[in-house]
Amino acid sequence: MSDRNDLIEIFGTENPSRRGDVIFVHGLGGDALSTWHPQERRDDHNFWPAWLGEDLSDVGIWSLAYEVEPFRWKGNSMPLVDRATNSLDLLDSYEIGDRPIIFVTHSMGGLLVKQMLRSARDFGKWQAIASGTRGIVFLSTPHSGSDLARWINYIGTILRTTVSIEELEAHHSRLRELNFLYRNDHQFSEIPMLVYCETRPTNGILVVNQTSADPGIKGVIPVPMDVDHISICKVDDKKNRIYRQVKRFVNQNLTTPLPLIQPKVAVHPDSNVAVNSDSKQEQAKKKVDDGLGLIEQCKELTRNRLGSEHPAVASSLNNLALLYENQGRYCKAEPLYVQALEIRKKLLASSKRSPTSAT
Repeated sequence: MSDRNDLIEIFGTENPSRRGDVIFVHGLGGDALSTWHPQERRDDHNFWPAWLGEDLSDVGIWSLAYEVEPFRWKGNSMPLVDRATNSLDLLDSYEIGDRPIIFVTHSMGGLLVKQMLRSARDFGKWQAIASGTRGIVFLSTPHSGSDLARWINYIGTILRTTVSIEELEAHHSRLRELNFLYRNDHQFSEIPMLVYCETRPTNGILVVNQTSADPGIKGVIPVPMDVDHISICKVDDKKNRIYRQVKRFVNQNLTTPLPLIQPKVAVHPDSNVAVNSDSKQEQAKKKVDDGLGLIEQCKELTRNRLGSEHPAVASSLNNLALLYENQGRYCKAEPLYVQALEIRKKLLASSKRSPTSAT
């Protein structure tokens, strides 16, 4: 696959015991490598995605490469929804979603990630990516669009703009819809976000103003920076404030459990028609809760009948903990795992003290 449409491995991606993945996502006319490099180089990995991997050695660092050009003569561009579907399938092919995820985005890359998570939830197929997302960093993302798109469209009669420019226009209906969803949906609005925005013009134009850079989510405060739209993502050293804050954001949020993002639609087994699954989700949740209650009762019966340090009790505790873990209820799972481990330690110590019989 072309490195213009691929997931680029930056650091630690082959570590099977890594605690999560950080994925950098560039914006319009950007590149998976040069977008993040102070000198815009593609052949030099001495840049901040790699530094992040060095400082957080148990984290995998990736960069998403995809074609998104403003003018047709420069290259290809897909509508936002199509590119989101394409990118979800690409991430899935690298088994992204098996571990927690944090996205670091620049400009239109932030809109792409928002659409990806929405599509992952709505389609259900890539549910692990939606549920596994622990945070998003937005660097000058135009949540409400950009006036630059209107200017580019003005000269586009000569240069022929792509669909991405149309979708970036200020107050475009698709962006309004996406923005409204994230502001009002309790699942998406709970995703931790770190937001920085530019205050200096790029070639005389403020590409993303502070109003558009604000995702409008309670508790999320866009921080204005003394940079332009291009330099905001080109961190020059580890002392840079954005680098320090992103590193802390990743470290704090990568392993923090969040409520699972549940799918909104399901496919009926006897048809190809997508149907709303809210009621089915409620029924399924009730069944799971009822099942957990029964397992809790069985655990207590086993403990009362066989004693608190019987191997069957350890197995019951472990099975119950596993169910809680799969639901993301880690606070309930952890003490059960600890209890099961302590029982097995005592059983192992007891077996070592017991004399072996001759055969």
